[in-house]
Amino acid sequence: MKISIIIPAKNEEANIYRLISEIPLNVFEVIVIDGNSVDNTYNIAKSHPKCTKVVRQTAKGKGAALSRGFAESSGDLIITLDADGSTDPKEIPNFINEINGGANLVKGSRKIRNGGSEDLTLFRDLGNLFLTSVANTLFKTKWTDLAYGYLAMSRELLDELKINKFDDEYSSKLKYGQGFEIESLICCRTAKLGHQIKEVASFERSRWSGSSNLKSIPDGFRALFSIIKERINN
Repeated sequence: MKISIIIPAKNEEANIYRLISEIPLNVFEVIVIDGNSVDNTYNIAKSHPKCTKVVRQTAKGKGAALSRGFAESSGDLIITLDADGSTDPKEIPNFINEINGGANLVKGSRKIRNGGSEDLTLFRDLGNLFLTSVANTLFKTKWTDLAYGYLAMSRELLDELKINKFDDEYSSKLKYGQGFEIESLICCRTAKLGHQIKEVASFERSRWSGSSNLKSIPDGFRALFSIIKERINN
C-alpha cells in the first residue's frame, strides 16, 4: 500500500522540519501545501529529504490546502497531519490497521480511551461537542470527536468524495469547504455515501511553536453550516 502524507502549513517554519522528521520512512510520499507563508516554511519543508513535494496553494484556507494536497497525491492511502506538531506521526500505524480492516475513513478521536489532548480549551471542547452532536443527529452516526483533523482515507473514497477542487479558480464561489470545516465535510459526506467510518484513539499534543490559524467562532459556524449543507444536499 502506497501511503501519501498531506501536510497543510502556513507560517510553520519552526515546526515543519521537526514534524516531517517524525514521519516513518516507509511512506510513499510527503506533500506539504504551503498557505502562502510569509516566513521560511516553504524552503525549510523543501529542504527535508523526506519531503517529496512542496506546493503553494492558490485559494485561502485549510480546506483549499488539503484539497490541493489530495489532487497532488498518488498514494492508495491518504493521511493528513497538522504542521504544528499536534498530530503525532507515531499513531499512523493505528490508522493503517483500520484501513486494512475494511474502513474507508479513519478519524482520530481525543475522546475515546487512550485519546486526549494537551491543547483543547474548554470553549473549543464545548463547541466540538455541539458540532459532533449535531452531526450524529443528522447523519445517524456515533462519532465522539468531529472537529479533529487527523484523518486517513482510501483513494477510492477520496475519488468519490469529490473534494479536490477547492483550490482552483472556481473555489472563490464556494460557500463552504475551503476552511477548517473541511474535516466535518469529509466525515459527513462519507457517512452520507454509506461508507464505513472508524475512530481510533489519538492524543493531541500542544503546538510546538507559534500561534494557531484557527478562529474558533467563525470557523465553528462554518463547520456547522457545512454539516447542515451536506445533510440537505442531494
